[in-house]
Amino acid sequence: MLEKELRRISKTYYTIGSLAKLTSTTVRTLDFYDHKGLLKPSGYNEQGHRTYTDEDLFRLQQILALKYLDLSLDEISKYLEQGGKDYKASLDMQYELLLQKQQHIQRVMATIERVRAIVKDNDMIDPQLIILMIHAIQQEGELKQRLFDRLPDEFVESIFVSGASLEHEIMIVFNDLLVMSKQGLQPEHPLVQERGLSLKLILDRLLAQPLEELGMSETGKVLMEMEFPTNFPPDFKNYLLDMFGHLILHSKEGKGE
Repeated sequence: MLEKELRRISKTYYTIGSLAKLTSTTVRTLDFYDHKGLLKPSGYNEQGHRTYTDEDLFRLQQILALKYLDLSLDEISKYLEQGGKDYKASLDMQYELLLQKQQHIQRVMATIERVRAIVKDNDMIDPQLIILMIHAIQQEGELKQRLFDRLPDEFVESIFVSGASLEHEIMIVFNDLLVMSKQGLQPEHPLVQERGLSLKLILDRLLAQPLEELGMSETGKVLMEMEFPTNFPPDFKNYLLDMFGHLILHSKEGKGE
């Protein structure tokens, strides 16, 4: 009872200007939050100006923290309605959300770092390939799990621990092939076939068996059924398949098969 009375007596009131200054926001921002119903004033002074309390200050802190976490205003509103007045629970939730954001940022940084290493000394990397690399790396965990579900663990691990140098080799060849496809060179063109052979030899090393033999195995069938990254251009996918088709066909003809 005494604690409640002390809180009432010591209650602090803020004008909209002082609240804005205290939280490094603007009056315009607070007007916007008022209009959206996120932060209504607790009262008005004799001059009719809005006044805010410590509870409002904490609510604003929540709004700003959640906004920093890239939540939409609708998401922030729902969050506040679900128990935003419990200070401890709210801070715990904000902490967990910040941890999630930190982990996300770390994943993004790791992705960009891998792409930076690939394009570091290559000024001719196609911008489209950079986007493909970023998306492929971001989807790598999901792809790895799908492969673990259907293939031997040792085989999957061998693919994903290939190292930066092999990843760099593959992406450089991919870039050359992407540029050639955009220049209109057909999959059977000698230059395309030359780079295709380079890619095939890399994949043979990575998969520990010739690509044409892999296609006849159960492992090969599983890999062929796997979908390309969602943003992989269908035209380029078909281009690569045609290129490998011509490459393997000529290889068999050369062996007299």
